[in-house]
Order: sequence, then structure tokens, then C-alpha cells
Amino acid sequence: MLPGFSDAALGSIDAARLLSWATGAFVAFTLVVTRISGMVVIGPIFGHPNIPRQVRVFLVLAMSLVVTPVLLSSDQNQTFRRLDRDSDGKLLRDEVPESLKGQIEELLVRAGKSREDALVPGEFRLSLPAPVSVVEYAGLALMEFGVGIALGLGVMIVVSGLQMAGSLIDGQIGVSLGDVFNPEFHSNATISGEMLHQLALVIFLIVGGHTLMVSALVDTFQALPVGYAWVGSPTIELLSDFVHQSLALAIKISAPVIGIMAVVGLSMGFLGHTIPQINVLVIGFPVRSLLGIFILGLALPAIADALARVLPGAIEQMARILTGG
Repeated sequence: MLPGFSDAALGSIDAARLLSWATGAFVAFTLVVTRISGMVVIGPIFGHPNIPRQVRVFLVLAMSLVVTPVLLSSDQNQTFRRLDRDSDGKLLRDEVPESLKGQIEELLVRAGKSREDALVPGEFRLSLPAPVSVVEYAGLALMEFGVGIALGLGVMIVVSGLQMAGSLIDGQIGVSLGDVFNPEFHSNATISGEMLHQLALVIFLIVGGHTLMVSALVDTFQALPVGYAWVGSPTIELLSDFVHQSLALAIKISAPVIGIMAVVGLSMGFLGHTIPQINVLVIGFPVRSLLGIFILGLALPAIADALARVLPGAIEQMARILTGG
């Protein structure tokens, strides 16, 4: 079928090397796809159900086709400098993530050094892991997917704080019964919660959160090369901290409305006690709703400004923890 290509060439050393390189490149490509997929599955905007699945798949493949050749041809000195936390030109075993410790030990043995010694840039030559079974490959893919999920989930937790704030506000102004379905979380959300959530997505795009997330994910390939992904306890602790930050953000946003509604409630109670002929229930409901909506409208610029300051910092924190910075 191929003129001039003999069967003997298939057994040559060059063909074997070519086949080995092609296999390694394919494994690297699939692992890159897996890591990027983790971010696209759950990240704000990227994982929104209104975006067609075909578009998201095309985005993942396009990004992977761009990133993989760069990674295969990149200089490993950049990875060495990223892992060298104290910037002394020496890489100790304790400075690298758990997934790289075994590879570092092998490099130390090849260099004739002990486990307590350090590697210099000329001795740092990582090789792509070659899984020998489907189970081993699945383990590598799971860790790669976990890195992408951690980045997307961290940002999504912060964004969801606005929806929580809207739920608290609607519970005070009396419109919490008018729930709407939020397809992104596959659950019902209050009207103000859904409005604030959409505002959060708009602010996310305005501050360039989508580009910051892609940039942060690409940076992880330097500190965590393909096949050596790792999600450690610092990442879990940061996600837990993001939950606390999201709750604090929701309380700060809803606090003005909740405080004013408390004053309105006291005023209505005092009015009903002094003038029993007034139906406080009939009068109080529209007053609370109109006043709450008015206060929420006045607070929207401050809410947008607060979120615009929080989102880039959250993405930077997540990228720093994932890269071991």
C-alpha cells in the first residue's frame, strides 16, 4: 500500500522510536484533554448548560491541540525554576509535589546522589509516565481531571455566594416563593438570587475571569507536568476557605437589606400596636418588597465592585496553590 516502504523498515530502530514517540504524544494529548475538561465541566461560563456540548468539546480539543505540542517541545528548565521554591538553583526532594517525588528519586540515583542531595538544572530531565495498564492510565487521568475540577470549582464557589445572598434577600422582602429554575446548578433559585448570579457571570467576563482561568490552568503544566498532576491537602483547605469566603460575601451583600427589613418589621409592629385598625399584613408586604428592591438596586454597583475585586484574587490563589507557589 505504501510504495517504497518495505516490511523490514517496520522493525528498524527508527520506526520503533517513532512509534514510541507517537504513543507518548497520544498519551500526553489525552491527559491534557482530561485536565482541561475538568475546568470546562464546572467552571463559570465554560460549564454553563446553555453552551452547546459540541462547542465545549470543540473548545477542549482546540486548546489541547495548541497546548500539547508546546509542552512536548518546551524546555524543562522552566519547570525546574518553578519547582525551585527558594530559587537557589538546587531542587530538593521535599520541594516537589508528591506525584514527582518518585521521579526525583530516580533522577538522583542516576546522578549518583542520595535522597537528601539536590538536583541541578542539567540533571533534571523528566520523562512522560508510560502507563502499563488501563488502571494505571485511569489513575493518571483521574488526577489530571482533579486539577481542572479544583480550579473550576474554586471559582464557582465564589460566584455562588451571590446566589446565596439573593436567597437571603428574597427571604426578607417576601418574594422567596417566586422561585425560578437555575439550569447551571440544576436547582431552584429565588428571583434576586438568579439575578445576582447572572450579574456575577457578567462581572466574571468583564474582569477577564475566563482568560485568567485558562492562563492559570496552562501555568499548572509547568509546575505539574503532564502525567504528574496532584491535588493535595492545601488545595482542599483552600476550597474549604473559599466556602467560608463565599458565605461571608453573601452575608455582606445581603446585610444592608436584612438590616433595613428588620427596622421595617419593628416599625410595622409598633404601628400595628399603636393603631390596631391598620392591617399590618396587607400594608407591610408591599412596603417590604418595594423598599427591599430599592435598596438592592442602590447596592448593585457596590456588589459588582466587590465581586470584581474578589474574583481575580480567588483565581490567583487557586493557581498559586495548584502550582505549589
